[in-house]
Amino acid sequence: MTVVKIEGRNLREALERAQQELGDKAVVISRRRVRGGVVLAVSQEPPRTPVALLGMRQAARSLLTPKTDLLRPGTIAIERCLKSRGASAALIRRICKKVEGRQSQGDHPLDLAGAELAQVFPVAKSSHERGTTSIMAFVGAAGAGKTTSLAKLAGRLVRSGRSVALVTLDVYRVGAVEQVRALGRHVACPTHAARDVLQLQSLLSGPDRPDVILLDSTGRPDQDGIALRKLQDALRASGAPAKLCVYLVAEATMRPVALEEEMDRLGDLPFEGCIVTKTDETRRPAPVLEYLTKKGLGIAFLCNGRDLEQDFYRASGDVFANLMLKGKVH
Repeated sequence: MTVVKIEGRNLREALERAQQELGDKAVVISRRRVRGGVVLAVSQEPPRTPVALLGMRQAARSLLTPKTDLLRPGTIAIERCLKSRGASAALIRRICKKVEGRQSQGDHPLDLAGAELAQVFPVAKSSHERGTTSIMAFVGAAGAGKTTSLAKLAGRLVRSGRSVALVTLDVYRVGAVEQVRALGRHVACPTHAARDVLQLQSLLSGPDRPDVILLDSTGRPDQDGIALRKLQDALRASGAPAKLCVYLVAEATMRPVALEEEMDRLGDLPFEGCIVTKTDETRRPAPVLEYLTKKGLGIAFLCNGRDLEQDFYRASGDVFANLMLKGKVH
């Protein structure tokens, strides 16, 4: 089991951060007072055997042992900034060491840190194939911002000259279909309600087949996972000129442990990448970004508000650097 380092200005703050990042089952293996606060070595789950406990204690000792290679003055501000964004100790060390190694070039430390952060988080690449309809399905928990994000993307695609259809599977929740239709009118995009994913196949026939179908799921991961796997099988069997691309919608405010549970419930889906929403609602986006990177999920877009014309950004190194160093995506 992995042991991670959690820091806080006092014990209470450190414990709250441990619970936020690792969940209610988190166990403190060791702690140490440091200048300006407290450092904890924490495991996501309790050890199951004495051998596991011994391994955790050794890992905790390594994490909490003061390092002799102190940061240069130029990296102190970077360290503090990344800590305030919730960055892990490993990421902070990585960025600061890179900056230290390049300070002799004469660039400002923050510029160097931004360049390094741009290399940390992967960007999801577009996989659209000419002559094929891309079915972009957004999945995630209810309230994550799936519908709003789809409408923002629809508007962007329509303005670029692409033919787009907005489809919702959320036909039973009160007001859900009306919301999608209202958003579709706003971005000049036709909308459809489908009680079954197989109804999408009717949109794939005929001369009016859209370039992109944006699919809004129900927000119930178990059901959405089953439905999208059914759609994937149907597309393969029919030979329809369409490709299913699934994007996970993750709130920047989420705990990584909650996000992991959600992905487990979705099952084995062909993820193309993810959308990170609500970056304006937290000062600590790093845990979610680091978790997605660990899972190998590239980030396609970031959202920082509800404005359909703005507040929607294509992921890039500059966007990640701004978010981690300035607390905003632009």
